[in-house]
Amino acid sequence: MMIPTMMLSAVALALLTLFVYLMLTILGVGAKASGKLSDDYSKNKSGTPPPDGLANWGRNLTNLMELPVLFYVLVAFQAINPETITELQTMLAFAFVVSRYLHTLIHVTINNVPLRFLAHRAGFVILAIMWVHFGMALMAAG
Repeated sequence: MMIPTMMLSAVALALLTLFVYLMLTILGVGAKASGKLSDDYSKNKSGTPPPDGLANWGRNLTNLMELPVLFYVLVAFQAINPETITELQTMLAFAFVVSRYLHTLIHVTINNVPLRFLAHRAGFVILAIMWVHFGMALMAAG
């Protein structure tokens, strides 16, 4: 049955998001303790910006709250309509998650914008294909 495998892709993405939250917390506490994160910035995002490493983790967390929302919704819709889950759809789900892991890895390490863009856009294209596939499967099940 494909549902458990498909659900694992959502779990893998949720674990990435939780990891980024954890790293942001650890780095934020460290930056605050060392004086590299100002009270003004913590309160209202004004004043001296946080160190680049911390800022990149924060921006990456924001990215994980954008496009992946459509992924989580799609996985939930497919759990409700298991007849729409195919091997292709499951492979695409994991490919999307891999694209998000790559995007995060690039963002919080080398932060190479062209590479990061490629990882992000690959995920976008994969997710778009998944939604079209889902829509077609729903119409076929009709």
